[in-house]
Amino acid sequence: MNLKVLSAITLASVVTLSTVTPVFARGPKFFGGELSERSEGAGSRPGLLKKTFDLRGKAAIGSGTVTAKSGTTLTVSSGGKTFTVLTDDKTQFRFRFWGKGSLAAIQVGDTVNVIGKWQDDAHTTVLARLVRDISLQRRFGAFIGAVKSLLPSGWVMTTVSGNRPDQTVTISSSTKFVNRNEETITKADIVVGHRVRVKGLWDSAVNTITEVKAVKDFSLPPKPTPTP
Repeated sequence: MNLKVLSAITLASVVTLSTVTPVFARGPKFFGGELSERSEGAGSRPGLLKKTFDLRGKAAIGSGTVTAKSGTTLTVSSGGKTFTVLTDDKTQFRFRFWGKGSLAAIQVGDTVNVIGKWQDDAHTTVLARLVRDISLQRRFGAFIGAVKSLLPSGWVMTTVSGNRPDQTVTISSSTKFVNRNEETITKADIVVGHRVRVKGLWDSAVNTITEVKAVKDFSLPPKPTPTP
């Protein structure tokens, strides 16, 4: 091969490698967007977690249980070992579905994934760059239930599935209300016992649905009473 061509290829390779942005430098949008789907299964398998992220020279706890919390430090148990997880202002916190989380939301007993850098030769202390709490869920979706009680800002509803606790729904001036025929109604039309579908942001940590975009009341208009 021509020496000039070979030199050009080598130079191009060096430039390409030097401009690749490491996973940990790509910021919250990378963790919450591009990786959200293909990383979902990485929660409990360290091997898959390592394939999903660039972990060269980094620490990874595929699935661990928070056994203690003190200030900005977590104690995590995984695989029969105990790890000290340090966090700082550069640590990213995520919920199960990659929504933005916080250290305050993490509780003892939660299951977490941790990615960071070992701080000791014994590999027991990690300075975390990502802590994902897979015990917590925060996602947009549609939720169906029965109105249990009314509040000035919305209502409390019991979910149809029965698998979740009662949810507190908070509406806003931009929330759209319709009946089952897609006709416009208002919040005042919704009463206790009505079956509704709420589209908004669900937070499993506090059992709330906020940022509500739309509400559909399946109990309106009232169905005619059958004639005997």
